[in-house]
Amino acid sequence: MLGEQDQLVIVVDTDATAFDGIPPHPAITVLHNDRNRGLAYSRNRAMKECETRHLVFVDDDIVLTRSAIEGTRAALTAGADIVGTRITADFNGQGVPWFLTGGQLHYLGVHNPSLPASIWGGCLAVDVERARILGVDFDESLGRVGTSLTSAEDTTFVRHMLRKGAHSTVLHDISVTHTIPVERLRFSYLLRRAYWQGRSEVRRNDARQGLLKEWGRNRRTENASAIRSAALAIIYTTAVTAGVLHEHLQARAIQSRRLRTARNAMS
Repeated sequence: MLGEQDQLVIVVDTDATAFDGIPPHPAITVLHNDRNRGLAYSRNRAMKECETRHLVFVDDDIVLTRSAIEGTRAALTAGADIVGTRITADFNGQGVPWFLTGGQLHYLGVHNPSLPASIWGGCLAVDVERARILGVDFDESLGRVGTSLTSAEDTTFVRHMLRKGAHSTVLHDISVTHTIPVERLRFSYLLRRAYWQGRSEVRRNDARQGLLKEWGRNRRTENASAIRSAALAIIYTTAVTAGVLHEHLQARAIQSRRLRTARNAMS
């Protein structure tokens, strides 16, 4: 699907050498971070080192289609600064558990099929030149780092771009597929993901609106009873709230330590 002027940039965010065996090719660049620096750092590095004006971020568990590439290319050519597609789920034949409805699909990086799609990082195209002019990059306090499930580096980036006048396009009728491993269909994973969503909302100074958003998302269920819908909304939003409280308490503790250190230095 690569055109003659296209380049493929692979960012490896561990010390792994899985891509070291790729034969040298002028259209392929492999970037190794010296340690686990996180998803936002990797996105920023790719934007810094790519040699093309437009860059399409694709997660390693996303299956692209030719229509997605062509649609994205057409939207960028037409003047869009940011482009996203709908993301659907491939559960690999696994049964969908009772505690997962359309209201929780966003915790798996999948759009609710009954709602309009928004631009998410699983498949996100950016006019790099425009982002540089606007002075927008990815917030490195957000996004996956190590075993944490911090998120929202993608939507925060899009939000800042739009606030500074960028133009976006969502390809609602074109989709890519997110392959979901079995471990992400466990209740414990989804609760952890909701908890880290709360911590992420605090880090981007959006805790109140974030809680309301998560409550609304978790209530939006189809083919589920009113009792199950309400119960799941309470359970997951409670996990989000726990993350919000933890992040607030941790931030206050850090601030208190800094104040004590400053006072001791002056005494």
